[in-house]
Amino acid sequence: MVCANLFAQQYQFVYYTPRDGLVNSRVRSIMQDSRGQMYFITFGGFSIYDGVRFRNYQLQDGLATELVNDIIEITPDSFLIATNTSTLNTLVKGRIGEFHTADGYCPVINKFYKSEDGFIYVVADDGLFRLEENKFIRLPLSNSNGDEIGNNLDQITEWNNYLIMIPWNYPQKEKLIIYDKEKKVVVGSVTDQFISSTASGPNGELFISSVSGLHVLDSNALQKGRVEYFPYTSKDISAKWKNSIIYTDPNLQTWILQSNKFENISDVHHPVSFSSDNGLSSANFSDIFTDREGSIWLASDGHGIVKLPGTKVQILDDFIPGIKNNIHVLFQQHDTTWMYNITDHSFYRMINGQLDLFPLSGHKLYPTQIFIIRQSLYFIAEKYMYKIEDKDLLSSYTNPITVNPDSLPVSTYASGIVDPNGMRIQSVTFGNDVYHILVIDQNGVRMKMPLSFIGDQMTFDKNQNLWVTTRDSGLKAYSLHPENPPHYLQEAHDYSSKITAISPRSIAVDSTGNIWVGTRFKGIYLLKKNGNTHESSFQITTQNGLTDNFQYQLLCDSKNNIWAASQTGLDKIFLKDGEYIIENITRSKNIFQGISTIIQIRQDHIWGRTSTGDILSVNDTPPQQTSPLPSFFITALIVNDSLYEITQNIFNHNQNNFSISVTAPSFIDEKSIHYSYRLKGSHKNTWSEPSNTADFHFINLDYGNYVLEIKAEFPAVIYPDQVIRYAFTIRPPFWRTWWFVSLMILFILGMTVMLIRYYYGLKLESQRRVLEKKQAIEQERTRIATDMHDDLGAGLSRIKFLSETIGIRKQQQLPVEEEITSIRRYAHEMIDKMGEIVWALNEKNDSLSDLLSYTRAYAMEYLAENGITCQIDKLPVIKPMMLNGEFRRNIYLSVKESLHNVVKHARANKVVMKFELNEDLRIIIRDDGLGFNPEKNDSFGNGISNIKKRMTEIQGEMKIIQDKGTMIILTAPLPG
Repeated sequence: MVCANLFAQQYQFVYYTPRDGLVNSRVRSIMQDSRGQMYFITFGGFSIYDGVRFRNYQLQDGLATELVNDIIEITPDSFLIATNTSTLNTLVKGRIGEFHTADGYCPVINKFYKSEDGFIYVVADDGLFRLEENKFIRLPLSNSNGDEIGNNLDQITEWNNYLIMIPWNYPQKEKLIIYDKEKKVVVGSVTDQFISSTASGPNGELFISSVSGLHVLDSNALQKGRVEYFPYTSKDISAKWKNSIIYTDPNLQTWILQSNKFENISDVHHPVSFSSDNGLSSANFSDIFTDREGSIWLASDGHGIVKLPGTKVQILDDFIPGIKNNIHVLFQQHDTTWMYNITDHSFYRMINGQLDLFPLSGHKLYPTQIFIIRQSLYFIAEKYMYKIEDKDLLSSYTNPITVNPDSLPVSTYASGIVDPNGMRIQSVTFGNDVYHILVIDQNGVRMKMPLSFIGDQMTFDKNQNLWVTTRDSGLKAYSLHPENPPHYLQEAHDYSSKITAISPRSIAVDSTGNIWVGTRFKGIYLLKKNGNTHESSFQITTQNGLTDNFQYQLLCDSKNNIWAASQTGLDKIFLKDGEYIIENITRSKNIFQGISTIIQIRQDHIWGRTSTGDILSVNDTPPQQTSPLPSFFITALIVNDSLYEITQNIFNHNQNNFSISVTAPSFIDEKSIHYSYRLKGSHKNTWSEPSNTADFHFINLDYGNYVLEIKAEFPAVIYPDQVIRYAFTIRPPFWRTWWFVSLMILFILGMTVMLIRYYYGLKLESQRRVLEKKQAIEQERTRIATDMHDDLGAGLSRIKFLSETIGIRKQQQLPVEEEITSIRRYAHEMIDKMGEIVWALNEKNDSLSDLLSYTRAYAMEYLAENGITCQIDKLPVIKPMMLNGEFRRNIYLSVKESLHNVVKHARANKVVMKFELNEDLRIIIRDDGLGFNPEKNDSFGNGISNIKKRMTEIQGEMKIIQDKGTMIILTAPLPG
């Protein structure tokens, strides 16, 4: 049986639904902005997908209604949003607003179109409009009879200088309208059949899809005023695409989309079709879009978004229609691929895409290894080795021959390989724990060599040395000696000491002689060739990007790439710019299956056998052109839970909690883009460990200047790394600013100086007070001495003189009664003087109350002794107040001197005294005497001047008023 290119190809489609963050599963259309972000327009709002997160916009975000018709980009980060109302929304820097026209009018817009003439056209329920000077200008659409036909317009396409429009209202007569932008007239219309879509083709044609199929507009007829079209290619092919959606992508590939399938029709003879046969889930598709990286996006009404990131990785699940693949073993010999499918228990041989089938009639075997020696095919199933005499003869497969080498009791066949001399080198186990390598040819075992443990994979280097790893961390190289069959393998190198305790499972040798060792749980080790030896270089694990650390098999292809098959997928390791890069072939396509065997079937084409028995097909052809470098930008800056513009870069000291989100919109394998950061100015100035987390959080940053650098690393270096920088400053609190610190230093210095001065001032004040006290004491002593000398000394001198006079007069026997009377009078005066001195010195009399009481008592007694009536008004309420001795003495003596003048000079009969207390002490002495003029009458001697002097000493004053006698007013401020 021979088959050619009949096997089904399963592609890995990626699905996005509301569970992934999509706003609504009923998607109407798809677009991409200038920064690479995808926009999904739905019946329930719209979503922006940047490869990291979905940002959704609905009614609560400011949309006029959640039924969104179309979105158009005006400038980067500024968009117009047409909802199914007459309100036009805007999206500026991520925030929904409202667009107000100059005249306040906005139609219900169904589609935007940015024309090559620079204008924005819109089709609406009310017709065709052009946006000019912030107003929607209606462009009349009339047929040849002058009737308006431009209503309920839904779709618009530009073709040459024409606008092609399709109404949404099915009963409407005109199913398609062609408008000449330059002449501003309708040049034709279609009325005979329903039109579903139009598209400008890559060769300048206009595709029209109708109820009868796919057509091409006749441009020559249109120039003559007729709308005519002819079937695309043949009528049969044209009719196949009835009521389809037509789309020409930026790569000038034309796609046809129907409800549950789509096809690239750019190559008429070999169209590429995608449907449920390729693994596409059945859905009601509504739009198709190719992004700038070549990924294909499908919008469905009810099932969200479907993405086909590429066609280089496929799953082949049947080679023969109706027979499911359950491939049990793969083997490559030059340009021929051999397989065994246990579904139909047949060997498959494929050469240049042609498949030959060789059933094992009547045998249900499960081969685990295949190898070819000359014309014979050998396979191992369970504990036995079988031989097909002629691999190209169908009848040879009816009776496989059991060929256990020399009837050895082999319990397990491990790995094996055919060497350049056509010899089979096989690792086997005898019994439970006896391990050997057998060298086998068509005549049987030529050599039997013990091994330390079972070996899982063998390989040859370019010098035809055989490299063998064993599970007990053995790694040896053997040279081939066909001239000496009993010693066919001879040990050349032993590197077991360099891979201790790693449990090897697989091995590959690249073209430079480097040894790659896959392990059971430690990833891959590289032993780099250094002259005639090998040295351990580095280890690759899942932390470096490897899909899994358990490596089933390694393969070095013809371009020196290392392919690593693991229990969860397939990786490719290649050298670029001196650095080894890991490309996750299966993980990037959401394939997580064990790959047990890998082969290179031809240049740039790798096959792997999956754990389900399917074939993973990888087309490793380099891309024809490199897509534009993705943008890399900050999407959100949140400081203390508040959103800020990225232009904001100066913050207060308490604005120190930052959350920054970034994105690099690339959708080939967006989940494998890794981000890392370093924050210059912080305590940690090194790059963080790369991860697919694109949100970065910084808590309680100290004040200072920072530069945040964020790096995006793209999978398999499909793009170079990109770095963005954001510099910002956190201001210090005012108490930590230089000027505040300077002021505080000056303040502290000033306070220190003031405290020192205050301290020494207090000390000086204390010394001054001590000195003043001493001085006051000395003054008081001097005053007391003076008073005693003046008052008591004079009196004693008089008494002494009178006593001597009495003695003389007694000798002369003269009378002495007058002298004795004088002595008595002087003695009384001295006693009074002494009492006054003692009263003034007694601290117990320092209160104001004591002063006034003593003064009042003295005045009444003194005036009464001299026969003068004394009237003293009732003393005022006296508040507790302490007075010094000087104040008391001067007040008392001033009152005493005043009363003495009254008694001595006034000839008064009555004296009235009054005490007043406010802030001052005021004493008023009024007599009814003769009165006097102190300036003309010096009879008072020094009395008046003494009173004035005493009052001045205590900051007081004395006033004398002549009015029917004399009134003396003594005023002195009371201590505070």
